[in-house]
Amino acid sequence: MDRRQLRDLDVGILVAALVLVVVGIVMIYSATHAPDAGGLSPLVRRQLLVTGLGLAAMLGLTLASQDSIEALVPFAYVLLVILLLGVLLVGVGKTGEKRWFDLGFIRFQPSELAKYAAILALARYLARRKTRLDRPAHLVVPLLIVLVPMGLVLVEPDLGTSFMFLLILPPMLYWAGAPPLFLLLLLTPAASMLLAFNWVAWVVYLAALGWFLYVSRLFFADKLFLFLANVVGGRLGPLLWVRLEDYQRHRILAFLNPEKYRFSTGYQLIQSKIAVGSGAAFGKGFLQGTQKNFAFLPEQHTDFIFSVLAEEFGFVGCAVVLFIYLYLVVRMFRLAGQVRNRFASLVIVGVASTLFLQSAVNIGVTLGLSPVTGMPLPFLSYGGTSLLVTLASIGIVLGMGLRRMEY
Repeated sequence: MDRRQLRDLDVGILVAALVLVVVGIVMIYSATHAPDAGGLSPLVRRQLLVTGLGLAAMLGLTLASQDSIEALVPFAYVLLVILLLGVLLVGVGKTGEKRWFDLGFIRFQPSELAKYAAILALARYLARRKTRLDRPAHLVVPLLIVLVPMGLVLVEPDLGTSFMFLLILPPMLYWAGAPPLFLLLLLTPAASMLLAFNWVAWVVYLAALGWFLYVSRLFFADKLFLFLANVVGGRLGPLLWVRLEDYQRHRILAFLNPEKYRFSTGYQLIQSKIAVGSGAAFGKGFLQGTQKNFAFLPEQHTDFIFSVLAEEFGFVGCAVVLFIYLYLVVRMFRLAGQVRNRFASLVIVGVASTLFLQSAVNIGVTLGLSPVTGMPLPFLSYGGTSLLVTLASIGIVLGMGLRRMEY
């Protein structure tokens, strides 16, 4: 790395990421703090160790050339698919699911890495494609790239993480040149799946969609495909509902009516909202959260770490952290518009979209705006694989920013 490249280092992205890492360690310390225990908890020590490994990975990937990264993408993608298959055979979980490889000294979750392997593979394919992305047939390969790992993660089962694979597809397709209206039409089968639980609403929706497609300028084959996709999606919705695990259905029902399930699956949502609301404007103070200290809030160091932040630092503290997240994502999108290499630009958009969407889903859960998904908050939640992979992705972004003038 020469001095000219060093001047191109996006310090804003680096500083924002490091600040969020520090905030995460502080909040994990608070969430696991025991007044009678001396020193740091084992979870904090483990997170500090992973932070060191993550920073080393970030540095290494910052120095790696984007040509080397692009060349390794097919191997990384295939390897992650193999690991996802392997975890279904020998993986472990908390309640019977198979999500982690237990190596004794560490647990490794391949689905976290698979998200970024899918981003890299998708970016590589879209960067090399020259034709427009304005017909359903053009999306067969991009869909396969995300659906293969998504399906394997869904079997674990991990509904929240599997959903993330689909969420990263629209922003990357848009950045690659797909028309916004076309992308919106591709999302209509999802709406059909939800509306199909009410026959009247579904029939009205199909009639309105059919009229819109009839007057549109799309090819007849595309109109027919989109309409049939909505019909199939509507029929699949109720079928998929009964195929969900019991705890997954209960989480969704608890989200719709948490009071009805206040002593079971709705307990987390209720306690989280109490913690967030009790923080008021400035919070109760560091280590002073009562919901946390009396263990009313489950999973407070992982999925509900934002609730601990809200209780102890209030609206102001949450606003500051949210601003840092927003600054980080905006800075990444700005960098994506500056780099000349199409592959690098798409990778940066994929990483930025993943951080934004995953953060939005996690925070939405703590506020009762989304069903409980078990998805960690990037940088803040306790979790070795999540933090390690997130810091590695920041290294890739920084490295591509250093070489923004290369084609």
